[in-house]
Amino acid sequence: MDSEYTRPSLHFTTASWIDDPCTPGYDPATGLYHLFYQCNPPGKEWESMSWSHITSKDLIFWTSSTGPALILGEPYDCDGVFTGCMVSPNRNQRSLKAIYSSVRHLPFHRSTPPYPRNTAGLAMAESTDGGKTWMKYSGNPILLGEPDDVQVTGFRDPFLAEWPVLHHLRGHDCLYDLVAGGTQGHGPTAFLYSPSQKWPGNFGVNWECVNLPTLKSKSDTRMCLILGAEGDVERCHIQNFESRPHIPPRTTRSLLWMFGNLRMEGKLVCLDYTHGGYLECGSLYAANSFVDRATERNIMHAWVPEENITASYAKSKEWNGAIAIPREVFLLSIPNVARALRSPLADIESVESVLDRDGSSTIHTLGVRPVQEINRQHSSGNHVCQERDVSVHSSTVGENLTLCWTSFPSWELEATVALDGMRCREFGFHIRHNSDMSICTTVTFSLQQEQISVNKEKSTYHEDVRNCPEAGPFTLFYFSDRTGAEPQEVLETLRIRIISDADVLEVFANGRFALGTTVYSPRYSRPTGISAFSIGEQGCASIEGVDVWDRLFVSQE
Repeated sequence: MDSEYTRPSLHFTTASWIDDPCTPGYDPATGLYHLFYQCNPPGKEWESMSWSHITSKDLIFWTSSTGPALILGEPYDCDGVFTGCMVSPNRNQRSLKAIYSSVRHLPFHRSTPPYPRNTAGLAMAESTDGGKTWMKYSGNPILLGEPDDVQVTGFRDPFLAEWPVLHHLRGHDCLYDLVAGGTQGHGPTAFLYSPSQKWPGNFGVNWECVNLPTLKSKSDTRMCLILGAEGDVERCHIQNFESRPHIPPRTTRSLLWMFGNLRMEGKLVCLDYTHGGYLECGSLYAANSFVDRATERNIMHAWVPEENITASYAKSKEWNGAIAIPREVFLLSIPNVARALRSPLADIESVESVLDRDGSSTIHTLGVRPVQEINRQHSSGNHVCQERDVSVHSSTVGENLTLCWTSFPSWELEATVALDGMRCREFGFHIRHNSDMSICTTVTFSLQQEQISVNKEKSTYHEDVRNCPEAGPFTLFYFSDRTGAEPQEVLETLRIRIISDADVLEVFANGRFALGTTVYSPRYSRPTGISAFSIGEQGCASIEGVDVWDRLFVSQE
């Protein structure tokens, strides 16, 4: 295998198993971002869960500490050091503190009840040298396990934060620690209403890696629950895919978000669901977020699992799993909205629609985009495509417009596309393709289905790779234009961003859609092509601008 070609450079990888990113944070005393990740130091499979530690000055270039930072072995964490969070530091603190799930009994899983009691508690570790070394707290565990009167299906992955709304409700300030999980026979939470599965997703039977940031946009504030939903219903495009029998099935899980209102019910704190949806429409999971006090952004890290290959394929590589490009999550407010492409606004549970005086609506939803620091890589890359005002020939017979060819495994595309909502059925890009299109990955926006998908059917023909598609709901909005004599509706332009980094692909759209996945392209002659296509009537799609930067490389230490 040509490992130099397939290994990502923009995404952090290491010579072992990687999964959940843990304890993200920023230390103002040193100007460093900190991140742990769960790993199995001696192997490329899930086992002996420990933590390794990396630091960065810019969220893109990461430096690894020597050896694992925290390993299992104490009576309270003898079976694993699992996901955790950082106590947000300030300039006056002389130490950094991390809280983690201390696992003292394996196996456990929500699918094999009864869930053993007190199998996972909470423990703390501290660094007094800026994160170079970490020591476990002598008073561990700080929490032995779940409440005595609750039979759980999971209890792990702490998240520590200040919640001003909860301060107000309870009448005093403090830090709150949220622990993910579920209760036997009741599911992951109470007071949850989800009548449709297209837009909000399925909230599963157990939750993992739950975060609760407060998002602000001017005078608007929303409580946002970020969660990993485990189990229950698999998405149709994955469930219906006919996979080779020797490749293990994918784990049923999704990365979701919800807005809600906090209230007190006696001593119980409840979050009443109002709106929600997919934070990640691909395979990324185990999100962990923090408030970057240097910029006041909410930064989220996530794990890129390699769940579409066999164990032997994974062992033949030099790594297994990666850390996604950090994303900023924020409250996105869009004014002057008249309607969506197909679905009534009232049916789209992932947007909150507020009626304005002129009859249009302002919608609020979760915004997501890669951190702006990734843009700095453009200056070091080759600007191989810079096209403006390009009409894309519409066809139903597979005619494509070749835009450029890339010569390196890591590149980025940014495009703004004007579409006719009535006459265009699909628009997209064929990427990573060879000259005869026998090898190809396709990113498609279906206006009719209101969906963005990644088709990997022809990405490779390796027998140990499952070319399962990825897809998620996405629509464009019509805006009210009252500047002329007659009111008109103008369709929002499609703003799409594709970051291709060897085996990892991430797709973003309009600041509110994200899809990350793995694509195992074979070793074949470079360069590889990027082509545009549309399906519909002539003149229904026009590229207002497209740029491609080739050879985006970040050397990780």
